[in-house]
Amino acid sequence: MVSAWTKIAIWLWGPDAKDRALLSKLDVTLLPYFSLIWFLFGVTRASYSSAYISGMKEALGFQGKEYNYMTTAYLVVYAVCQMPGTSLLTIYRPKYVFVAANVTWSVLTLITYKMTHAWQVILLNAIEGGFSAIAYVGAHFILGSWYKRSELGMRAAVFCVFGQLGTMAGGWIQAGLLAALAGKDGLPPWKWIFIIVSAMTVPVALFGWVFIPDLPAHRAAWFLNSEQKEHAVSRLGTVRKQSWDVTVFKRVLLSWQFWLLPFIFMLYSLCVQSLQNNVMAYWMASRGYTTIQQNNYPTGIHATAILGTVVYAGISDKLQSRWEVSIAIGLTFIIGSSILVSNPSTDAGYFVAFYLLGTTFAPQAVWYSWMADVTGHDFQLRAITTGFMNSFDFAFVTWWPLIFYPATAAPNFHKGYIASLVTGSLTLPFIALIAYLEKRDRARGVIGRVEREEPIIDENTRLRGDECGKPVGTPVNVRAAEIDV
Repeated sequence: MVSAWTKIAIWLWGPDAKDRALLSKLDVTLLPYFSLIWFLFGVTRASYSSAYISGMKEALGFQGKEYNYMTTAYLVVYAVCQMPGTSLLTIYRPKYVFVAANVTWSVLTLITYKMTHAWQVILLNAIEGGFSAIAYVGAHFILGSWYKRSELGMRAAVFCVFGQLGTMAGGWIQAGLLAALAGKDGLPPWKWIFIIVSAMTVPVALFGWVFIPDLPAHRAAWFLNSEQKEHAVSRLGTVRKQSWDVTVFKRVLLSWQFWLLPFIFMLYSLCVQSLQNNVMAYWMASRGYTTIQQNNYPTGIHATAILGTVVYAGISDKLQSRWEVSIAIGLTFIIGSSILVSNPSTDAGYFVAFYLLGTTFAPQAVWYSWMADVTGHDFQLRAITTGFMNSFDFAFVTWWPLIFYPATAAPNFHKGYIASLVTGSLTLPFIALIAYLEKRDRARGVIGRVEREEPIIDENTRLRGDECGKPVGTPVNVRAAEIDV
């Protein structure tokens, strides 16, 4: 008779015993590490705005638009460094890259409390942007290296949900720190924010040395036995293209994946600008809601974002297909934006629109998973496209709000609502195009990894993680990090 625990394990990790043994370990090491780092990332970024209004502005002499310069400096470097960051993961062991990068941006946050001038904080933010660039896109790349098509969406959703929680809780955490530590040991409250946030983040970043299993082909995860390491390599199939050579530029730039997935992700980001830039808070202020309500009610958007992300990702995993839920997301873009454009006569209409659009944050999990599905055959294409999706997005969202959601237009953002309706509607034909190209190329055998049988490992064969699992003495191509060559 099947035990209750076995039934739960089958529900969580599937009927295959080998998959269950592997996934249960990955889900308590790899996934929590990246999720917690992303949560703390949200808290860290929130610390700058909290510190600014809690005394840093006056203490460091911020003038004019210097706070905006600080944010812009961070975002520009963050966007530029994403493709190089994910590319590094194909050349060096991810454990080294992630630990070095995550610890560095955490320490830079700590150093901020010692700064005495605004320009120093601006410079530190620019440097921090470079080291933190890998936190989001790099995590998606690693998750896509370990999880199958039927597993990836939900894991990506869990990771993204922690980011939503970090953003939502960041302000609350900062408020608690300010209340508890203001004036302690003679330090102003804004300095304590950076000290405490860094004290939380640095130890977690260092734990990457323990919890990051590198890539499957490295066979370096201490928490997996030899059989599980081999199963992790074989169950995803063999990557067709895996070398850094002169063909990389052709393979990437002439691929539809490199252009279409980042393009629809950019359209999504522009559409949901109606949920950013304090748009809902400005509208609530114009309707006479209290300051407390203006701060609390918009957090409902994060709640619907979490719900939408989990539900859509779970359905897409079950279907082992992403286009169906993508169509549903695109239609929600249209419905929610249309309500806002229509200027509802009741407040309920606006609340419905804002909260309904909150569910459309799901592409952060669903479309990154879709990208991994259709680029899994080419190691470098997947790495570069993973970074490009967010960089291309940032190339537009940094200036889009200045035109369509300027603070001077508050609370009437009608032009922005129309822009969101247009960009949201445009996702539908491109979703259909991507679905067609995926179906065509799978039928042709162009995309998708090559199935292969699991190798039989001699118990006397010694494996070394720094040689990607090769028997001692065998030459290793360290750049072919996902294929046993």
